[in-house]
Amino acid sequence: MEKYYFIELQLTTEIEDSIDYQAHENYYCQGIEEFSLEESQVDEILGERSYSGGDVPESVIYEVEEVVKSKFIQKKYYFENHGHASRFQNFVHEKYKVESQIITQDIQDWNEVWKKNYAPIFVNSEVEIIPEWEKDKITPKAKNQIYIYPGQGFGTGSHETTFLCLKIFSELEGKFTNCLDFGCGSGILGIGFKKLQPAKVVDLYDIDPDALENCRQNIQLNDFQDDDFGIYLPIQRDFIERKYEVVFANILLNVLLHEKEYLTTSLVSGGHLILSGLLNGQEDEVIEAYTKINNSLKHIKTEFKGDWVAVHLRLEN
Repeated sequence: MEKYYFIELQLTTEIEDSIDYQAHENYYCQGIEEFSLEESQVDEILGERSYSGGDVPESVIYEVEEVVKSKFIQKKYYFENHGHASRFQNFVHEKYKVESQIITQDIQDWNEVWKKNYAPIFVNSEVEIIPEWEKDKITPKAKNQIYIYPGQGFGTGSHETTFLCLKIFSELEGKFTNCLDFGCGSGILGIGFKKLQPAKVVDLYDIDPDALENCRQNIQLNDFQDDDFGIYLPIQRDFIERKYEVVFANILLNVLLHEKEYLTTSLVSGGHLILSGLLNGQEDEVIEAYTKINNSLKHIKTEFKGDWVAVHLRLEN
């Protein structure tokens, strides 16, 4: 049976973004998941007020969450290759002195984990996201349904950030005929664009070949054909010469900052840039970085959901 590998890390918030970026960019990480505290860790935070059985008051739950956010965060980093996992483990140990171990699981277990943690997402009356395995089990609530099999590249925070991107986009006025989904992952935003708009061109771009295979799976799941989309890896990026009316980039802060010039110059005059993958508090840095590149790029609004943020910018005529 095929295997996958993950590494559990307890990180301070100061190094979290850097490690996430390195995991994806240099070590072929397939997904990142935040995970819960052990009971002993919760007891340590609560001290004498620790609970044994029964319901924990909501106020105490919030207190634990705030303490965790202020001190550290726990994450799992997933890999399909033991060598990639091992090199990432060595990098984190050598640079940040963080200890970890590599845990091996069967691919079948991975699929079941995703199914347990991925539920339908109702965005608004225009669009909802439905997992493939729920397709024939639930009654649609919105005008349009996006059917998704998340795959291994569906990273942490995807529910909130995907929700925010689709919310901003579905509320735009007018008709749009082309779009770039940059760092597309499962392809959900590009597929959603084609569901909601009379799209002639939808380009999907990702550094991960496995993510693009997952895109193809989801394209077919939504009754489209592969050639209804442009599908690009970095080696093909220089051949993308067109500019776009809508650009999505739902990725990490460091990548958004690194790619700011490319994403900004990818817009047509009047085009919309929707950026997410940001934690609450990171939005001002992104807005400042992008609007400095071109003073015609204007901040339209910022949307929040939980700990996550999405920013909407527009290149003025």
